[in-house]
Amino acid sequence: MKKLKLKDSIYILKESDDIYQVIFTATRKIKKFGVDFLVKEIINEIKEGKTEEELFSNLGGKYNWKKINNCLMALEHEGIARRYDETQIEKRYSRQISFIDELSDSWEETLSLQKKIRNSTVSVFGVGGIGTWIVNGLYQLGVGEIRISDPDVVEESNLNRQLFFDSRDIGKYKVDAIKDRLPDARILHFKKMVSKEEDLERIVSGSDFLVNCADSPSVEETSRIINEYAVRENISYCVAGGYNLHLGMVGPIIVPGKSKTFNEFLQFQRASDSLSSLEKVKDIEQTGNLGPIAGAIANIQIMEIFKYLIGKGNLNINRFAEIDFMDFNVMWREF
Repeated sequence: MKKLKLKDSIYILKESDDIYQVIFTATRKIKKFGVDFLVKEIINEIKEGKTEEELFSNLGGKYNWKKINNCLMALEHEGIARRYDETQIEKRYSRQISFIDELSDSWEETLSLQKKIRNSTVSVFGVGGIGTWIVNGLYQLGVGEIRISDPDVVEESNLNRQLFFDSRDIGKYKVDAIKDRLPDARILHFKKMVSKEEDLERIVSGSDFLVNCADSPSVEETSRIINEYAVRENISYCVAGGYNLHLGMVGPIIVPGKSKTFNEFLQFQRASDSLSSLEKVKDIEQTGNLGPIAGAIANIQIMEIFKYLIGKGNLNINRFAEIDFMDFNVMWREF
């Protein structure tokens, strides 16, 4: 049975006897409304949720049906109240649904967007410092099918920054350990390396989004390979966040046929690198990295994937960010 209820995630503040301010926490928007006795009574009635019949029974003696109904329609139109059925809410995702509800125009759209996440398939290539956190974020969102591919086994040096693993997993394949850790998730796991010699079609085909976290032999090479599959299959993807020199990069989302291409992204990177023309005397052998940096960058990337899947918010398209974790300076670069 549907109930009328004020949104859980909003504040309503009294500015004066006839003006209320409503704060929408997900978007940080503030709206002012003139209120009369009817509005105040309805707001008080539906704080905890009431059926339409209960509401008309309680207020019908003071106000006519048309005025009550018009007020309810206005509260719904402004996104302050919703008509919903508690049996339609998965308790596990109730907080997430409340967040999505502030971004949608109706309760039906909110449920539809949550269902879209549930019906999505996302493939992650490389489950290391960034990839493990990406998998965790997709799992928490409730993505219906998560495909993971990595040929590596867990090493002791992974434990300072990679999620899911502990010392008991050393020597196990990473994808096997992750599947064991998330028994209630639908995870398809593969031990394939991102290379021209490997056939990745089974992992890519039917995916709604691809995430490249594979960095061997280089992020550029693995991203070129993923890009070929993505363009052919018309699947959007991201070069997932990386970290180097205490910088975390929130990579761009590439939408075939709509955004700038991966080649254009690379061209911009090279043109912006003032050091690229210098002769290399010594190459990097190993960069230092931390769990907090990997987790922070990966979760920002997850937020971008979330926005892409539900089609809300401004996506990280044709731009990327570099975050200096030593002073929290963030630099956005358009390309």
